[in-house]
This record gives sequence, C-alpha cells and structure tokens, in this order.
Amino acid sequence: MKASWYAEALYGALQNMSMAKPRASLLESDSDSKKIFARFRKVVSARGHERLLPFVAHELEKIMSRERDRNEVLLVTADNKSVSKWAHAYDHYEKEGVIRKGATRRDVVDETIVGGFQIRTKDTLIDGSYKKSLVELYRDITN
Repeated sequence: MKASWYAEALYGALQNMSMAKPRASLLESDSDSKKIFARFRKVVSARGHERLLPFVAHELEKIMSRERDRNEVLLVTADNKSVSKWAHAYDHYEKEGVIRKGATRRDVVDETIVGGFQIRTKDTLIDGSYKKSLVELYRDITN
C-alpha cells in the first residue's frame, strides 16, 4: 500500500464532507474532520500500516498544495493603478467560465508588460497586454 493512496482517500473524504455541509459552522466542520481523521487512523491501524502515517501527512500536504496552485489565478498588470482598471476583464472571464468560479485571485505587478493585463492560470494564459504587440512591432521594424 502506498502513502499517496491513503492521502488521496483522506483528501477525498475531507472534500466530500465539506461539499455535503457547505453551510456548516466552523465548529461542526472541525468536529466532523476530527471524526474522519479518527476513523482514518483506525482503518490504517487495522491494516497494519501505521508506519505510513508520517508519509501520508507529507503526501496530503503535496495534494493540498497542488489543489491550491490549480485554484490560483494571477491578474498581471503593469502597475498597481491598473489592477482596478482591468479587474472587470477578470470578472468577465470568470462569468464566461474561462476562469474557474471561486478561484483565488492574486494581483501581480509586472512592469515588463508596459500596459494591459494578463490572466494566468496553471494551464491558461489570456494575454491582453501591450507587450506582445510591441515585441511584434519591434521585430517587424528590425527585419
């Protein structure tokens, strides 16, 4: 048995618990989580795999980090003033379903894009910046 399999099962159980009670109070969800952890530990112990528990914790951290990265969306602008100016573009793409609803938006300033915006997820890039146009113009002029 692999620790990663146990970690996936535990993560799935915790996710299912949070989906089943979306409006549960923090106290109730904490109590339910403790019950899931206690039951999980019993199952692992019953199978004689207690030595895997530290590795399961490490694998669970990796899974949670992977999910956090998957749910993060970067709104990249040229300066801090532009964030509010281009936030409507983020809202538009979220409404259209291009960006996952409920994703965590992180605003990033990148002075190399000159103006406009970029929206970056782990697997998508929406480029509304001036950088690409300026680079193409530069290439056309120099060639």
